[in-house]
Amino acid sequence: MLQFQYISDKHKEIIENFQCDDEPSVAEFLKEQALTLHLSNCAITRLYFDENRNLIGFFTLYNDHIEVSKAKKKKHMWELPRNLKFFPAIKLHYIGIDARYRGQGYGQELMDEVFDVCQEIARLSGCVFLTLEALNSAVGFYKKNGFELYSRDVYFQNMILKLDEL
Repeated sequence: MLQFQYISDKHKEIIENFQCDDEPSVAEFLKEQALTLHLSNCAITRLYFDENRNLIGFFTLYNDHIEVSKAKKKKHMWELPRNLKFFPAIKLHYIGIDARYRGQGYGQELMDEVFDVCQEIARLSGCVFLTLEALNSAVGFYKKNGFELYSRDVYFQNMILKLDEL
C-alpha cells in the first residue's frame, strides 16, 4: 500500500527523478509548478511512495466550479436544482505515475484515493462534481472510472463525474 506526503521543499531531489516521457506535461507540472501552487494554497499535491520510499506517483486537486446547462442536465440525466446554473466542483488538475512503476495497479490506487479525498471534501463543504482535462491517451482510463465526456477543446477532452455516483 502506498503512503502519501504533501509536496514540500524536502521532495525537490526526488521529484527531479520522476519519469513520464510519454506525457511530458505531467512531469513538467510536477517539477516546475506543483510546489509553488501547493505553498500558495492554490492547488494541493499529494506524493505517493512505496515501502522503499520510491516516488510512485502524485495527484493535484483544486477547487473549481462548472456551468451546467439545462441541456447537459438532461443529456447526462443529472438531478440538479433547476434554478442553479453553476455548481461546485473539484478539478483533478494532474495525476501521474512514474513510468518505471506503471502496469502495477498504481494508477487505479491513486484514482481510488482521489475519489476518497473528493468525497470527504464534498461531505465537509458541499461539492457536486469532479472534473478533469484528459489527454487522449488517458480517456479510456477515466471512462473506466465513471467519467463522462463533457466537452472538447484542441488539446484535451473535458470529462466530468458526479460525485454522488461514486
